[in-house]
Amino acid sequence: MSLFNRTRAVHLAGGPSENGFLVTLLVVACLSSQPAASAENLLTDPTFGKVSDLQHGLPDHGWCWQRIQTPCKVTTSRHQHVATLHGGKVFLDSAPLPLAPSTKHEFRLQVSGTATFSVELLAWTASGLPAQPHRVILQKAAPLPPGTLDLRTSFRSPADMSLGQIRLIASQGTAVVRAPSLSIPIGTLLLSLDAAQPGPRPATHWQDLTGQNRDLTVGEQVRYAADRQSYVFAAAGARCCGALEDAPAFDFETDTAAGAGHGDAFTVVFYAKLTDGHSGPGIVNKLATAEQRGWAVGLVFDQFGLDRVTTFQQSNRELRTINGFPGLAGQTDARLNVRDGDFHCFIVHFTGSGQRDGSVYIDGSTKSLALVGWPFGNLSSGTIRNTTPLCIGAFGERGFRGEIGFVEIWSGTRLTQGMTPAAYSRYRYRRGVPRRGTH
Repeated sequence: MSLFNRTRAVHLAGGPSENGFLVTLLVVACLSSQPAASAENLLTDPTFGKVSDLQHGLPDHGWCWQRIQTPCKVTTSRHQHVATLHGGKVFLDSAPLPLAPSTKHEFRLQVSGTATFSVELLAWTASGLPAQPHRVILQKAAPLPPGTLDLRTSFRSPADMSLGQIRLIASQGTAVVRAPSLSIPIGTLLLSLDAAQPGPRPATHWQDLTGQNRDLTVGEQVRYAADRQSYVFAAAGARCCGALEDAPAFDFETDTAAGAGHGDAFTVVFYAKLTDGHSGPGIVNKLATAEQRGWAVGLVFDQFGLDRVTTFQQSNRELRTINGFPGLAGQTDARLNVRDGDFHCFIVHFTGSGQRDGSVYIDGSTKSLALVGWPFGNLSSGTIRNTTPLCIGAFGERGFRGEIGFVEIWSGTRLTQGMTPAAYSRYRYRRGVPRRGTH
């Protein structure tokens, strides 16, 4: 028996629920079918074409069912593409499938019947051991109401997982299930600024190419360089700021306030270069100076001659998570070596946890820079939401010194055409000739 199967056998009957990792569930009563998610369905057998008894072995495709409290069984109707769980108590598990870690997924299922019904994700590491957490509750056990329900839930997969299974559980009745879908939602482009297409008033306003936001106001210390298709940030406090009315779109909550697995993933993309002088941590930020609450990305060059990317998420000066890529001052002497007078393309991804994770890709690389976390604190409670506008270049009197060609902000764990941040790094950089003005 493989390590995966040996480990799995210990957990067949289930253990205590991971109540700390409950995920958002939207249950909508409906009388007719709902369209499936637009993203690719990761389940290998959404029509229940192959359903077998676990006593005959764990399948590499389809589903298997387990007797937990007899009498119980699972029957199928291939013509109707449904499975019916009868209990007693019975588990119906999907075959193990590869799932990306630290990634927002969406699960959907239509179900009707008389049983008490629940749904879980079983998460495994690459070596076949239980991930942490191992059991993720997608729907708490509850009696099914009359009619048909369209269950929809979103969750972020555990950071150490490699394989996952969907487990459907029915007890004390019947549950007729159809159209299961597991997908990774495609992200939304929230902001696109490009100095190659700054809009009709580039000296005073920077136009958002998505059309979703008002123009950013160009500060007095910022200069538009048409010949280089960039904005120059050469003085203390130089920044471009969005409108207060658009600020809520860039509030990305973390698990500390939203609950485990509920935090908002997002990605910041920028094309920039460092120039003379020290550069601070605010190249893209939504950080309220009064409350010291919010998030920020920095392209830093410090007094020790070290350059790096930093990410901040904080609810105040004490409760904050700071990550450095590939290092932090006082922790390592690692540096990016991008203070060479050239533009570089950065992809900075936040998972939504608010912890020491995330990834940074540079100049088309699909391998993230090494992460070094600030050891003297972390974001352990509190919201990071604030009413301050999104700013490019600086918060307060500190901030970026250099030039910026373009900036993008994406919500979610996938970007255009469902690309991972790593894949988007290669796509956006395009072998040193990034796409400008369009995507």
